[in-house]
Amino acid sequence: MSRAVEEIPELPRPQPNGLRALLTHPSFSRLWKAMLVSSLGDWVGFVAVAALVARLGGTAARGGLAVAGVMLARLSPSVLFGPFAGVFTDRFDRRKLMVSADIARGVLYASMPFMPGLWAIFALSFVIECLSLLWTPAKDASIPNMVSRRQLANANSIGLVTTYGTLPLGGAIFAALAGVSGAIGHGVPYFKHAPEFLALWLDAVTFAFSARMVWGLDLRQNAASRLRARSVPKLNLRSAWEEAKEGYRFLGEHVLVRAMTLGIVLGFGAVGAVIALGPIFARFDVHAGATGFGYLITAFGIGMGAGLGLLNVLTRFVEKDRLFYGAMLGSAACLFGLAAMRSIALASVFAVPMGVGVGLTWVTGYTLLQENVEDEFRGRTFATLTISARMALFLALVAFPLLGAAAGLHHFVHVGEHVLDFSGTRIALWTAGCVVVFAGLWSRRNLRRMRLARPRPLTISPKLRHEPRPGVFVTFEGVEGSGKGTQIELAAAYAREIGCQVLVTREPGGTDFGDRLRATILDPATGRVDARAEALLFAAARAQLVTHVIRPALSEGKVVLCDRFVDSSLAYQGVARGLGEQDVAKLNDWATQGLTPDLVVLLNLDPEEGLSRAAQDPDRIEAEDLAFHAKVSDAYLRIAEENPERFAVIDAHGSPEEVHQRVRIALGAVLRRGTEGRAGAT
Repeated sequence: MSRAVEEIPELPRPQPNGLRALLTHPSFSRLWKAMLVSSLGDWVGFVAVAALVARLGGTAARGGLAVAGVMLARLSPSVLFGPFAGVFTDRFDRRKLMVSADIARGVLYASMPFMPGLWAIFALSFVIECLSLLWTPAKDASIPNMVSRRQLANANSIGLVTTYGTLPLGGAIFAALAGVSGAIGHGVPYFKHAPEFLALWLDAVTFAFSARMVWGLDLRQNAASRLRARSVPKLNLRSAWEEAKEGYRFLGEHVLVRAMTLGIVLGFGAVGAVIALGPIFARFDVHAGATGFGYLITAFGIGMGAGLGLLNVLTRFVEKDRLFYGAMLGSAACLFGLAAMRSIALASVFAVPMGVGVGLTWVTGYTLLQENVEDEFRGRTFATLTISARMALFLALVAFPLLGAAAGLHHFVHVGEHVLDFSGTRIALWTAGCVVVFAGLWSRRNLRRMRLARPRPLTISPKLRHEPRPGVFVTFEGVEGSGKGTQIELAAAYAREIGCQVLVTREPGGTDFGDRLRATILDPATGRVDARAEALLFAAARAQLVTHVIRPALSEGKVVLCDRFVDSSLAYQGVARGLGEQDVAKLNDWATQGLTPDLVVLLNLDPEEGLSRAAQDPDRIEAEDLAFHAKVSDAYLRIAEENPERFAVIDAHGSPEEVHQRVRIALGAVLRRGTEGRAGAT
């Protein structure tokens, strides 16, 4: 073999999946810094605005009404603007949307100290919340395009901890800045009478920092979303309303999305019940005084933080959908136990696992949504989720204290020598638990029904997976018109030049049986074929090819170059046809008896350009619409990103010779390893 091959670098190896790897990920680390700083600043601003309007109110009564007014101003956008926030997120460039929202929020917070009165502050709070409803869904919808699916759980855990875990620190920073204002107020009277202003200006700086971080991101949308963006009509009130209705229709029809959304929303409701009733429960039911609520919330927060970080560990033993409703039911059981306790210590013991259940519910639901919702609907899905969660939290903060008050202070029931205290607060907490139980059982029913509707995976275990083979197996993948046939011929010539015996084959085909199936599968006259039937036909042709052509050639030490293999079925039937990658992978694992390529060369090309290169007389697969081929293209890139150890993604733009030079680098590396392996065996 030539010296040139020996100098070719190794192919990439699998990337680690831990939290450290995620926090050092070039794109996600920037987003995380933006979330951390802006969330911290937002909590500082939240407390500062509440303190500002309370001071401007003048009296205790008017101050209370002013705080209620600003809270109403922050909640009303969820109803008035929320249905359209997701439309903007799905339609426009998410990076520009987030940067614009950050800059606008920073300007509004910075200008708040100069507002003439309460109504102006209410108006600014309303607009700030509208901008937040754009930023948060855009962030949630972008994460699946930024990190691999293996890292989604970690990304969501970090995001939720960052967003809600900075609340105590935000309050402490506001208190410190208020103290600084008082200290410098002796020399600058302006700050003496306005201790909130420094906090508001700090908040503005944090949003400027966030905008700078987000601007440096590549929040790319996939090919299917870019295609949709070019085809949607011009945005106006009518088209926005139609797209909003389409999003809600999708939520109503998608069983998994509906189950996830309800579970996450009611999880927020359970948190609202504990927050709203906790002070009353601690003071009047377990007689723990003012510090009791602090113990309770601390225990709950510790549990929730643990729950947010446990998903990757627990999914090794339990499937995510079962973990989702199991965590809901577990948190409800702990809430029942918490409400029944007669001391704050015992109540705090139950608060920890309850927090674990709530944290798991949130992070599992977010992860399942990101894994299963197509990019074109993600913005509207997460906008609806954000709106619904906020409304549920608000309703819980209002409804459960009212229910507790209506039920009365104490209802004593004598059971033998024991006296049971059924206070209104305990009854309200138990009611909250019943709501979560209902949601958990309802989610379980819907998710189990969805599972039954999916094809059952095959359980036959391949026997020949680990057999040694002296040959090298390379497959070429890509969208229609990406140039696989041309590049395979050039690769074969290159391999022969360096002394390799080469076999070139294709799928479906390569055998008499496979060629007959190919003629049937690709013939437009065949008409519409059921997706499962199509997957089975491809697997049948593949099984014949592996048994009679590929394995014998590999046993003889040849280099086998194959036009398409299992990854084609994952992209075309598993993703684009909607059968699911796991089931298609299991089917083909059995059909090929576990044979996997040493290298997959993915020729990456925009599907629209690829179709323009394809033959004038398209076959049945080529004749599918552009949206189908966009899904295939996105699926290939996602599979390659998750399997860097066996994929080489090659830019297929340029002349055949230019593309071939890129292919040679990857091909040479794997041929060198194969040659070294055979030399070592001898």
